[in-house]
Amino acid sequence: MILPPIMIGAAAIFFSPQIKSGPQTTGPVERATKVRVMTVSQLAVAPRAVGYGTVRPARTWEAVAEVAGQVAWVSKDLKNGRTVSAGEEMLQIEDVNYRLALAQIEAQLQASDVKAKTTGISLAIAEKEFKLLRDDHARKKGLVAKGAVSKSAVEAAELQMLNGEAQVQNLKNAIELNRVERQVLLAQKASAELDLERTHVVAPFDARVTDVRIGLAQYANKGQLLFTADGLDVAEIEAQFPVGALRPLIGAVVRENESAARIGVMGLSAMVRLRTATHVVEWPARIARVSGIIDPQTQSLGVVVAIDRPADLAQPGKRPPLYRNTFVEVELKSGPMKNQIVVPLSSLHRGRIYVVNEDNRLETRKVEIGFTLGGYAVLKEGVKPGERIVTSDLPSAIDGMLLDPQDDKKTKKRMVIEATGKEPRQ
Repeated sequence: MILPPIMIGAAAIFFSPQIKSGPQTTGPVERATKVRVMTVSQLAVAPRAVGYGTVRPARTWEAVAEVAGQVAWVSKDLKNGRTVSAGEEMLQIEDVNYRLALAQIEAQLQASDVKAKTTGISLAIAEKEFKLLRDDHARKKGLVAKGAVSKSAVEAAELQMLNGEAQVQNLKNAIELNRVERQVLLAQKASAELDLERTHVVAPFDARVTDVRIGLAQYANKGQLLFTADGLDVAEIEAQFPVGALRPLIGAVVRENESAARIGVMGLSAMVRLRTATHVVEWPARIARVSGIIDPQTQSLGVVVAIDRPADLAQPGKRPPLYRNTFVEVELKSGPMKNQIVVPLSSLHRGRIYVVNEDNRLETRKVEIGFTLGGYAVLKEGVKPGERIVTSDLPSAIDGMLLDPQDDKKTKKRMVIEATGKEPRQ
C-alpha cells in the first residue's frame, strides 16, 4: 500500500525538469492619452476690439452773465435735469438801467441830427456871403488900378473875404466833426442795444440743465457763471484701445480697399453698449476722431465715437438716455476677412501647434501667425482645413505618441463666436 505512491512521487521528481515549459514573454503595452481636439475650418473673421470710456456731451453750455444786474425772471425749466429747446428763454436780468442808457444815446443822436441840420443851413448862408465878399473884393481890386478905390479899401475887402472863407471852413469842420461824433453815438447805441439783449439769456441749442447757481432776485455780476447745460444733439465717448488690438482691424479695412490705407481707424464701424444687471443696451455710433497722442503708461490710443441724437433713441424701460459720465463699452469692428484659418490661442505653444494625424498620433508643427486677437489666432501657414488640432494641455508632448481624441465642441463654439460674432452652425 505504501510502495506505489512512493514510486509515483519519485518518477514525478525525476521527469519534472524535462516536461516543464519556460516563462512566457509579453510585449510592451502602449496606452493612448486622452486629449480634446477640434477640426480646423475656414471662417469669415470679423476682427473686433473692445474699449471702455465715459459719456460726455459734444457741446456744453456755460451760461455766463454778460451784464450785471438783479435776476428779474427765471424759467420754470431752469432746474437740474430739465431739458430745454433751442431759442427758449431761461432767465432775465433787470434791464431798466440799460433802457435808460439806450434812451440817453438816442436823445444824443437826435441832438446830433438837429445840429447837423442847423449847421448845414448856416453853411449855405456862409457860402453865399463868402461868394458876395469874393465878388466885392474882385470888383474893388479892378477899380484900384483906375484910382477909383483906395488900396486900403481893397485890403479891407480882402480881409472880409478871408473871414468869410474861414467861417465856411469852420462850418464844414463842424459838420464833419458832428458826423464822426454821430458814428460814435451809433456805436454806443449798438453796444447799449446789445447789453439790453444780453439781459435775456436764451438757450443756443437743445440742452439738459446740469447745474444751476443763481435764483430769482439774486444779483448777477458780469462774468459770473449762472448755470451749465449739456447739449443733446451729440454724445461722445473716448475709449482707450491697445495699439496692437487695432492693427488687425485696420489691416482688414485696407485689404477691402487699398485706397483706405490713409483712413485707418476712421474706416471702422462702432457700437456702444451699456451692460446692466438685467440686460444689455446698444447704440449705433460713428467714429468722430482719434486722439492725437498715445498714453505713455498704458500705450493705448484714444478713439472718440459719437452718437447722434441719443435722446431721440431713448425708450422708457428699454433704452435709457445717455447721461454724462455713464460708463459704457465701445466695440470697433471691421468688415469680414473671408477664408481664414482660425485656431484657439490656447492651442499655440511658442509658435507651434499639436496636430492629430490619421493614425491618432501626435505631430508637432511650426506655424506662421497672421495676428492674434482676444482668444483666437489667424494662421498664415502650418495647418490646413480639415485637420485636427489638440486644444487641451499636454504635459509631455512627444511626436508620434498615441492619442485618444475627444471632440471639443465647447472650445470651438466659443472661438467661432469670438472670431465671427455669430453662433456656429450645428
